[in-house]
Amino acid sequence: MAAAFQTSAYHHPVIGWMADIQEYQLSDLKSWYHHWYNPANATLVVVGDVQPERVKLLADKYFGPLKPVTVAGPKPRPEVAQEGLRRIVVKVPAKLPYVVLGYKVPTVKTARTEWEPYALAVLAAALDGDDSARLSRYLVRGDEVAAQAGADYGPYDRLTSLFTLDGTPAKGRTLDAVEAALRAQVRRLREEPLSAEELNKIKTQVVASDVYQRDSVFYQAMRIGVLETVGVGWRAGEEYVSRIRAVSPAQVQAVARKYLVDDGLTVAVLDPQPLGNRTPQPSAGVPHDIR
Repeated sequence: MAAAFQTSAYHHPVIGWMADIQEYQLSDLKSWYHHWYNPANATLVVVGDVQPERVKLLADKYFGPLKPVTVAGPKPRPEVAQEGLRRIVVKVPAKLPYVVLGYKVPTVKTARTEWEPYALAVLAAALDGDDSARLSRYLVRGDEVAAQAGADYGPYDRLTSLFTLDGTPAKGRTLDAVEAALRAQVRRLREEPLSAEELNKIKTQVVASDVYQRDSVFYQAMRIGVLETVGVGWRAGEEYVSRIRAVSPAQVQAVARKYLVDDGLTVAVLDPQPLGNRTPQPSAGVPHDIR
């Protein structure tokens, strides 16, 4: 993230760099807490079989007495235009090499064209929706170039974010081979539209996943809270299924051609160093949290 973004807030770790953390004073933490952690900057979400009037009374009882604090909205932090591929190599103790490709892409919050985030979600599912998706089918089981390969995209990040692909080489294969295979799949999506059959299967999987997640009351609350907090609005969650179903093969190809290009790409490589007595660092894709 720090390599991919230069001026965006995503350049910085959520709680700061280690040098920042080491200089924190208790007064800094108290000041931060009292400024930001107050009702004016909070989203209260209640889900389940409840009585709205009773919820309102409880909210007034526990939150009403708190003094209001004016909180200014976040300052604009647009990312400067990227003008070419970026590449970094990180050397840390680890068991296996690892590569991540991150392409800058819009989200529901930042997209100028409404359908693009949903086409990107379908694109991610085409690559890594289930065991029959392209990365598993061609890289892991087919050519056996990767022991693991995945793709990820979070449509509800607050700012322009990353569409990521990642992989770990299979035994006897190299990181270069994994990166080449990942980029070959991207190139194929740019050059060939999805077939109607593949697209329908992907849509069914995406929609089913969304519906099944609603079985969790916690997930319902979390999703509503995220959408409201990042400024998208809870209704976007209710529109998700219909938006996905409306995506066409041409739109999937269009976002691949527009965004999955080298000028918006950052490649990060993990060069594993001897472990010694140290615990290996976990390999994981870029998380999409509340940002």
